[in-house]
Amino acid sequence: MFAVFGLGVCAACAPYPSSTSTQLALEPSPKEERISSLELALADALIEIEKMKAREPIASGADALPAIPPNAETGRCYAKLLAPPTYIDRIERRIVKEASERREMIPARLEWFDEQVLLSEEHVRLRLVPATYKWQEERTQIVPPKSRQVLVTPARYDTVVEEVIESPEEWVWRPGRGDIEKIDEESGEIVHQVHIPTRYRQIKKQVLVESAKYRKVVEPAVYETVRKKVVDVPEHTIEERIPAAYKTVKAQRVVEPEREVIHYIEPVYKEFNYREKVTDAQLAWRMVPCERDLNKELVYKIQRALRKLGYDTGGIDGVLGKYTLIAIHDFQKQQGLATGRLSTESIKALGVEFE
Repeated sequence: MFAVFGLGVCAACAPYPSSTSTQLALEPSPKEERISSLELALADALIEIEKMKAREPIASGADALPAIPPNAETGRCYAKLLAPPTYIDRIERRIVKEASERREMIPARLEWFDEQVLLSEEHVRLRLVPATYKWQEERTQIVPPKSRQVLVTPARYDTVVEEVIESPEEWVWRPGRGDIEKIDEESGEIVHQVHIPTRYRQIKKQVLVESAKYRKVVEPAVYETVRKKVVDVPEHTIEERIPAAYKTVKAQRVVEPEREVIHYIEPVYKEFNYREKVTDAQLAWRMVPCERDLNKELVYKIQRALRKLGYDTGGIDGVLGKYTLIAIHDFQKQQGLATGRLSTESIKALGVEFE
């Protein structure tokens, strides 16, 4: 048997904050209030008794624990661990809103009824009747009559040859001597006169033998039948007698006048859930695995269980090292278990089989 003192800080040692969940309730009857007050008084008395019992071993210090665990089993190992504080759930009922009155104005109650009103009196109205039209066919000249000459026999021509004077007869002066000669006064040269006869040339031309013959052709006018819209009955007015017009309308009338109603509003209560500390953290005997039982296989299982819950063990190596001990301590704090070292209740809380 051996005793190991674990003095780790436990998250469960801090008091739990008041719950924010609330529940609204109406004012109870006097009988229910009496029962509720008696139950609260009884609960307070029980809590005080538990507090007094818890303070007795704490007031005498850690030495007040027995030297050996009570009811210890043979072959088991135990150690002193720091047990977390204990709490009790409490419900307190408080008034959050006093009784009051609410004034409500009830509007007047109206009802609808049908009523006939005159819209227009009887009168005579002139109504314009528009003109009516009809379709009428009409023959219209689009091309006037005309005449034209048509060739019957073309003109006939003959080709004749005729001589015409190309250059007339003439006398010209040429240098040299001849029958008729003279001296050029300007140059002093002797020139003589030469006779050049008339020159002719032949030309061909066409002579009309018979004129062309034509006949007159008269083309008649071209007509088209068109449809056009013409007035059948001209525009005119007629008299119409319009009877008086009425309309049924909805009207309102007051059935009940406006009035004021006073409503009594009962007080509103709220139930507050909170946890009250009964005992502080204290040393207590807890069963722990003996050294002979703390083998690699057991540590493997503990590390796997911690890793599955999201705790960092620094690896799964079967060694109860620094990170594994920190993970065990964090798990004990969150589960409200005694802290200080690995305990049997922590192994079982992890779901690991241990005898």
